[in-house]
Amino acid sequence: MGLAIAGWLVASIIGSVGATILLAATGHANQNTNRLPFWLIAVEQLPLYVGLVGVTIVISRQWGTSRFRDDYGVRFRLVDAWGFVIGVVMQLVFLPIVYGILSTFVDTSSLDKPAKELTDRAKGSVGIALLVLVIVIGAPIAEEIFFRGLVMRSIAARYSDSIAVVGSAVMFALVHFQPLQFTGLALFGIVLAYCARRTGRLGMGMAAHMSFNATTVVVLLTRR
Repeated sequence: MGLAIAGWLVASIIGSVGATILLAATGHANQNTNRLPFWLIAVEQLPLYVGLVGVTIVISRQWGTSRFRDDYGVRFRLVDAWGFVIGVVMQLVFLPIVYGILSTFVDTSSLDKPAKELTDRAKGSVGIALLVLVIVIGAPIAEEIFFRGLVMRSIAARYSDSIAVVGSAVMFALVHFQPLQFTGLALFGIVLAYCARRTGRLGMGMAAHMSFNATTVVVLLTRR
């Protein structure tokens, strides 16, 4: 568990330092974030993803079996394709119901604001391609390996499967630093964790995560 927490801190530092170096190298170090070109916003996410996967590789070699796929269940089988359906249903059916209920207690009008602002800045085919690469492919792979591979298995090794499922989902939601999206991300995290525990693989969760993010991108691009 300590390694998982330390891993997140190291990955965050790698992401921050990498993004800072990238901004400095491209001459955008002192520029307002809202004025950065979209390609740069997309590329500066890569150091974080590299950090997340990198620490899992190091931990596997130093404290695991050195068999990366075995330590984290990085496998995909044909049945895991059902994850694509799960992600779409979560995004279009389940979360609207959840936030429909929450809207009676809190203002949810700005729920999709962060994703909308990012999507609106993706101009042209290159911008959309980068958006898909980072949001639909990069983030799901890196986050599933880290949160459902390392974090959840670390918690399960010390506590119970139930605590591991909920704990990894809460951490997954917290590190997105979006208070309004916390409930939805935590619930989705529980679904992803359940898929990983039930199958013993990350394939179904990765598929669900990809289709979940892809649905958001498609909907927002269509509205635009």
